[in-house]
Order: sequence, then C-alpha cells, then structure tokens
Amino acid sequence: MNLLQQLWRYRSYIRGGIGRDFSLRYKGSVLGASLVFLVPAFQISLYLLVFGNLLKGRLPGNASLHGYSIYLCTGILFWNFFTDVLQRSQTLFLDNANLLKKAAFPSSSLSMINLASASIHLGLALTILLLFLLSTSALPGWRGIGLLPVWLLMAALALSLGLCLAILQVFFRDIGALTTLGLQALFWATPIVYPASILPTWLVPWLLLNPLLAPVSAAQALLLSTDLPPLHTWGSTCLTTALAALLAVRLYRRHRADLLDHL
Repeated sequence: MNLLQQLWRYRSYIRGGIGRDFSLRYKGSVLGASLVFLVPAFQISLYLLVFGNLLKGRLPGNASLHGYSIYLCTGILFWNFFTDVLQRSQTLFLDNANLLKKAAFPSSSLSMINLASASIHLGLALTILLLFLLSTSALPGWRGIGLLPVWLLMAALALSLGLCLAILQVFFRDIGALTTLGLQALFWATPIVYPASILPTWLVPWLLLNPLLAPVSAAQALLLSTDLPPLHTWGSTCLTTALAALLAVRLYRRHRADLLDHL
C-alpha cells in the first residue's frame, strides 16, 4: 500500500517521464513517433511473409498457413517486452545516478516509467498482430483477455529480476555483460522459434525450470486458440518472481545507503 501511495503521489512525474522517454527514444529521427507503429508492423509483416508464405513453416498440430508465424511473432513480442523491462531496470541506478543523489523520490517511479514505455510498445505491436488475425478470421475472441494476466506476471518477473541486477551492478559492473549472455541462453531455452513438443523427453524436466516457459507458451496458446500450458508449468514462474521480489527488497533495504555512496 505504501508503494501504491508513493506511485500515486508521483503520478505527474511518471506521466511526464513516459513522454520524455518516447521523445528521447526517437530524438533525431525523421519519421519520429511513427516508428512506434512502423517498426512492429514491418517486423510482423516480415515474419508472416517469410515463414508463412515463402518458407511455408508449419506448427505441429496446427494446419493453419500462418500458425507458425503467429506462434513466432507472439513469442518474440513478449520476449522483447521482457528483455526491454529487464535491461532498462538493470541500469536504473546507473542511468539516474545524478537524479537519485539530488532529489528525494521513490526509485519505483523510474521502474514504472520503464514498464509503461515497454508496455505501450507491446500493446501497439499486439494490436497490429490482432488486426492481422482479424483479417484472416482467426481472432481469438474472449481468450485475448487472458493476455492481461500473462503481461502482469511477466512484468513482475522482469521488474523483480531487473531491480536485483540493478543493485548488484552498482557494485559489480560485470553484471551487465553477464546478463547479456544469460539472456541469449534464455532465449534459446524458451520455446519461441521452436515448439516444445519437438524436444526430446529428457529435456522436459529442465525446460520446466525456465520461468518464461509458462507465460510465453500461454500467450502463444491464447492467440492460436490452443490449450493453455498445464498448471505445473507455472511453478517456476511464480517461484522465481516471488524470490526475486523478496531478494530485491532485501538488497535495497540493506544497501540503500551504500548505493548512493557508490553512485
């Protein structure tokens, strides 16, 4: 409740920060803010054309011409959201060192700015993908509402892990490079470009340790109108999120004064 009160108190700063983030992200661009629509539209169109029409990729158990393309696009969109929030949260203290040293306000407002910016990009990209599904009469209907809890869970996971890494990176600058390597490994360990059904059975127990398995698979299932991942696959996601959140709070409370000194 204290956190929500702080976020409400600084809502004007958060709202202005979101606008500044978009301005800085597309500063100097000739196309400007239109890139928010053009980039995901181009990427999604490219995946649909290459994997659906040219390579004729097929998803096991799905006879649709664009089944694999939708599977791939959905996975990549949610992966991009997760990595965007995680990496921007990871550099939260280093990127805002001067602000944190000079002004007294909750750093959670900076996290909310990063989350809101990434969520807007995800929402626009999903809108473009849903328009394509509408044009092919493959719109998931009411099942699309299920994307909201998937987004919330992935946001909580990315913010929690990002805050842990942000605190550690102040003291150990190698964390950034190690995170990049870890994300590359995690991408290929997550069923995004391949369906989990093609993996050998001995890999399945290891796959269940991946905290992104359930939310990414759920998003893909919701847009493809297939069965959602079973309940036991969500254990790693919920456990990792809870442990990362507790660790982040503990690290921040214990090293808050040291953080400012190192910054």
